[in-house]
Amino acid sequence: MGDYVLREEKKAEKRKDLVGICLDCFVEKGLTVATTKDLCKAAKLQNGGIYYYFSTKEEIVLACAEEAISRIEKAAFAIVFEDISDIKSMMDRLGELADKMSPTMRFLVSVCVSREYGEKVKPSLVRLAARYPYYTGRIAEILDCTDEEVAPFVHLSILAINNYMIFAERALFDPQIEAVKKELSRLAERKGRNNR
Repeated sequence: MGDYVLREEKKAEKRKDLVGICLDCFVEKGLTVATTKDLCKAAKLQNGGIYYYFSTKEEIVLACAEEAISRIEKAAFAIVFEDISDIKSMMDRLGELADKMSPTMRFLVSVCVSREYGEKVKPSLVRLAARYPYYTGRIAEILDCTDEEVAPFVHLSILAINNYMIFAERALFDPQIEAVKKELSRLAERKGRNNR
């Protein structure tokens, strides 16, 4: 019994590592181009070895989509919570993040729009959207304002960053981000005045 549990724990650990490796492979090659042979090669497994850890390619793709969401979310909100006291710096760093994460977002979009995986990835997207009120609340708390005051700017930022990562077009990003920067700066200044 103990050996079985240990083996399963190691398998789960390896599976977690494989998700990151497979995601990187999908990002590099593309969802429809990357084969299971490519995934095995990237993971340094024998051909077909990936199926020891995953039942189907679909299972791999959906795990990679979940990981893509996690990477983008963690990176973006880490920046927000680190830099929210300096709105300009925060927005600049979010722009840099969007440049860096653009290929990962494009992979995620390819999964979302595919006939094969689109419906199956929706629960992951719904879980992500369910976390937005938490982030809104944290930002409101930091800026000492209400959730209602900050929510439109959190959502506009998310939309702008997503659009920029997908389309890589500054003209879609800059006006929205400038509006957010202006309003969040106004809220931050108000907090500064209230603390005097």
